[in-house]
Amino acid sequence: MSDSVSGGTDQLFNALAEQLKLPLLQIARLAELSPEVLPTIAAISEQALMLVDAYVLSKQQMDLLLEPVAASSVLYDVAQFIEPFAKQSGYQVEIDLKGNSKPIITNRQNLQAMLTLLGTSLIEAGAEDDTAEKYLVLGTHRSARGTVVGAFSNQISLSQQAINLTRQLHGRANQTAPELGLAGSARLAIADMLSERLHAPLKAYRHRSMLGIGSLLLPSKQLILM
Repeated sequence: MSDSVSGGTDQLFNALAEQLKLPLLQIARLAELSPEVLPTIAAISEQALMLVDAYVLSKQQMDLLLEPVAASSVLYDVAQFIEPFAKQSGYQVEIDLKGNSKPIITNRQNLQAMLTLLGTSLIEAGAEDDTAEKYLVLGTHRSARGTVVGAFSNQISLSQQAINLTRQLHGRANQTAPELGLAGSARLAIADMLSERLHAPLKAYRHRSMLGIGSLLLPSKQLILM
């Protein structure tokens, strides 16, 4: 595919995404006015709006502003946003910082969008599972090279191969990770594009006894020393 065709395709998708935002926003506001009729509409439409915003964000060409950010505050915001969506699928959302409260160097908007997509892709993948206790953990832990920030589940065990397959969704291949299905793979593909903008590619990580997906980010003091 030529650069001109590729660029035109990107512009088309961006335009379509922007056009979708208005009706989705209207659905969300209507649901807030009559929550007793269809209480799930608000959560679903907010998730759709988030997906559109994340896609547009992932295609921006401007350089990102990287600055010290408290990972805990980002995780709390993500947890609050996805909790209604998680409850619909029987998930409990937890935050686990594992004693790691030092700021990291990142772009808050991109990181928050990325983590939201990671969390919702795992929730969606395990939505049909009838297991009594389903957990989504938004967590951080230290590694030898920095701080891992990601989403982890006791339901879905993602391998690095599954992440690599999904990565090809925004390459030339049209494949999906069997663990996630098409919808979850699309979310993960956009999250991966956001992680590339942060120069922190997604990888499979273990957190406590759970597997999940995350990015390795530098602590802020490490940037000062470089």
